[in-house]
Amino acid sequence: MQLSEAHHHINQSERRRRVIEALSQPLTALQLARKTGLSFDSCRDVVGELAGTEILRCLNPEATRSRLYWLTPQGAACQRRILSTSGHCPRRQDFPGVDWSLYGWVCFSHRATIIKTLTKPMQPSEIKRKARSHDPGLRMSANNVRDVIRLFVAKGIVVRVHVPRKAHDQYRLTDTGEQLRTLLLGAEPFGRCGGGAA
Repeated sequence: MQLSEAHHHINQSERRRRVIEALSQPLTALQLARKTGLSFDSCRDVVGELAGTEILRCLNPEATRSRLYWLTPQGAACQRRILSTSGHCPRRQDFPGVDWSLYGWVCFSHRATIIKTLTKPMQPSEIKRKARSHDPGLRMSANNVRDVIRLFVAKGIVVRVHVPRKAHDQYRLTDTGEQLRTLLLGAEPFGRCGGGAA
């Protein structure tokens, strides 16, 4: 498909246009649904269709869930045209050094919530309390947090911080964890940059 055809194809559908406009970074279909206000099923269908026409591509095709989609060079050119027509600024197109398979893995609910909550060194029980204060309906125990933290330590997302005269260690994000946190916050509907859990 040539650029003019791709641009025309996107503009033929309000849903396609909304998805392309919403892409400020690689996102899952669920993240796109939250950003665009479309249903998850609609977003999944649009993303699948646009990936089939080489406007989008999957960055972690080995994943069975939380697949991340981003613009191809042709898709990026279409997005620039659409944004300039509507008076919006062009978007960043490169994200060097991001492990997209790892980012897709942390997009699951509890994993993402824990990363977004870790704004300073904390114990698992404190992480749970803070996350639940932001989302009272959240079903997550301190044991859930401990299990996820163990996985994060193994993957280099968090490190243990020993606090003298304290019975329990705390955990903080590594540089990789901070990078993932920034991406998770950028995937929220209004791209919040502050702390807290979704």
